[in-house]
Amino acid sequence: MPSRRVAIQQLLFICAGAAVLPSCYRKEEKVSIPLTNIRVSGDQEKMLAELAETIIPKTDTPGAKDLSAHLFVLKMVDDCFPKEKQDKFILGMKEFETFAEKESGNAFAAGNAEQKQAVVSGIDGRKSREDNLSFFYQTVKQLTIQAYSSSQFYLTNIRHYKMIPGKYQGNVPLKAA
Repeated sequence: MPSRRVAIQQLLFICAGAAVLPSCYRKEEKVSIPLTNIRVSGDQEKMLAELAETIIPKTDTPGAKDLSAHLFVLKMVDDCFPKEKQDKFILGMKEFETFAEKESGNAFAAGNAEQKQAVVSGIDGRKSREDNLSFFYQTVKQLTIQAYSSSQFYLTNIRHYKMIPGKYQGNVPLKAA
């Protein structure tokens, strides 16, 4: 017959397991990078990656998604934008998802390339530029281009950036210089 101490220990283990178990079954995916000021779901991150890929698609060179431009966008908004613009960005992201479903009939990330391009063209063709949706799209577009054009791939393979132009000569006599 087990002692009371053993029975209490087993009961505590069962209660602790029951308390931890719901966190193991969370269906919502987490974001790939830690964010402190904005809250974004895994589905929203995937949608943002698809939007970045629509802006700079993969061809014979990597696209924006391959270079993780969407993570750069999230990090810049989280770290560098004031609270009002962060809120406007998040509201615009939600409006973008609604707009994409209305335009194409399904979620943006689930659409094909033509549907995604039609959604983006629909936003570019709008007259209103001051609303949350336009702010979100223009911010994503600007930061995606910035992320791509400052990536290691772009600077070394397309622009052929050299850290120090010319030839390095470390030991030069003073008279020759």
